[in-house]
Amino acid sequence: MLVATPRAAAARQAPVCRVDTLTAGFPKAWLGQSVGQLSIDAQTVETPGGIIGNVVRELHTRTQLWVPMNEISLTLGSPIDSLELLESVRRVRATGLYTEVTVTGARCGNDPLELTVHTRDAWSMRMNVRYGRTASRAALTEVNLFGRALTVSASAEKLETRSSATFGLAEPYLFGTHVRGAAYLRVFADGRAWSWSLRSPQYSPRDLWRYSVSSFQLRRYQDDGLNLTLTDISRRADAGTAAVRWALDEHRAYAFVFGAEHEQAKIIVRQPGARLGSPEVSREFSAAIVGVARRSLDVGKVNWLVPGQPNAELPLGVEGEWVVGIGPEATTKKGIAHFDGWSGVTLLPTPTMIVTGDVWASGYGNQDSLSNGTIRAAGSIYQHGRGGIWALRVSFERLQNPDPDVYALSMVDPVLRSLAPTTRLAESALTASLERSFTMYSREGRWAADAVPFIQFSERHRSVDVSNASPTNPQALLVGLGFRHLFNQPTQATVRFDIAKTVWSAGGLSNRWVFVLSTQPWLANGRVRDGLREAVR
Repeated sequence: MLVATPRAAAARQAPVCRVDTLTAGFPKAWLGQSVGQLSIDAQTVETPGGIIGNVVRELHTRTQLWVPMNEISLTLGSPIDSLELLESVRRVRATGLYTEVTVTGARCGNDPLELTVHTRDAWSMRMNVRYGRTASRAALTEVNLFGRALTVSASAEKLETRSSATFGLAEPYLFGTHVRGAAYLRVFADGRAWSWSLRSPQYSPRDLWRYSVSSFQLRRYQDDGLNLTLTDISRRADAGTAAVRWALDEHRAYAFVFGAEHEQAKIIVRQPGARLGSPEVSREFSAAIVGVARRSLDVGKVNWLVPGQPNAELPLGVEGEWVVGIGPEATTKKGIAHFDGWSGVTLLPTPTMIVTGDVWASGYGNQDSLSNGTIRAAGSIYQHGRGGIWALRVSFERLQNPDPDVYALSMVDPVLRSLAPTTRLAESALTASLERSFTMYSREGRWAADAVPFIQFSERHRSVDVSNASPTNPQALLVGLGFRHLFNQPTQATVRFDIAKTVWSAGGLSNRWVFVLSTQPWLANGRVRDGLREAVR
């Protein structure tokens, strides 16, 4: 006969505990379990040692625990919903406040599942400085003020003789709700512009409803008889839209978009030099908005952005939103159509290749012409290679009869901007680059520092400038070396410093060295139609 000692009996009775981690996929051991506890394990921003690390820690306030809790929609005591948990984690990552978001679940015996969300703060203060003989800009943005996910920004810009200052604010939990509010004020020497927006949170592509309300106003006036220039600009644009889901399956969701808008523009800009559109525009109309939106529910996994990283989620599939507003123009009494849209696709053809493509278009059309029209396209291919990543990027933009107060292309090429700082506007622009990154240092599969040799071609067709009587076609071929700080999340922005030298140039550009510090989207590239961009700068 076997007799169990008290110690052996206790060992047999002790419950077996298991801990699983959610990074990209949902652990099978959690299926059918109930949620007994939910807690947050918050780590502050990673800092170097010594005095520099102490300064960084003093400048950064750890994100308050209620911020990620606001994005997590789980019910304690209820069976765990895998889709609900995965989408909650995606929302926490989408805040842009964290470099890492993982979930661990511990279960001992038949006890409920105890979930812990582990976060590490991202550095929340961002700077942008550019200096040139005729164009300079300095900007400072804090995206997590007081650890509350509150964004405040301030910038000053000077282009030739024109200067401006901009102040912005965005609150994702307005008055304790989930409504996101944003506003900015831009002050010019001859006027000011301001904008505000309110929008619903996007919990999931499966959301039944979404809404957005926005308003923009601009007033500038300056009559300079000595330099033969006149600027008289009055703009106002108000819009409200809602989207209601009407179709849903396991791969995609479709929504019907509707609403209303009112626009008024009375613009006169007369100045020396070449131009692309008419110096005067008068447009006023009210219209009902109708359209369609598509959201993808497909998700892939990548594990080669940073050496040794765990699987990270990559949103896949086709998405987009296209709307049109049709109404009578108040002056001509003719019908006018305002269209605005975006479509994008992300593919994972092989486990080591990512392909993205996006198209944006907007403008005003009537029976006679298209005015203030723009079409932009961007595509990228990323291929994992030994010790790094190959990347091919191409972007293009084309304007059609732009309003006279349009001063810059939307897709700014920082390299060409440094080479030709006074080329504010062009009929079209093209940029293509090929690069090969090499990992110099990585940290625990969470981030890496890369060296990035690259070659880039940039051009602008029919670029206009007040200093030239006719349009020019600046072009440049550059080779250079960049240094990049890259995280293991596909949607996390990267910080990059490039040193480049022109090896060929035309259209009035000189061959010289270029130094550019920039923050670049990694795989996210402003994936929203222009009319839904947030009112914050």
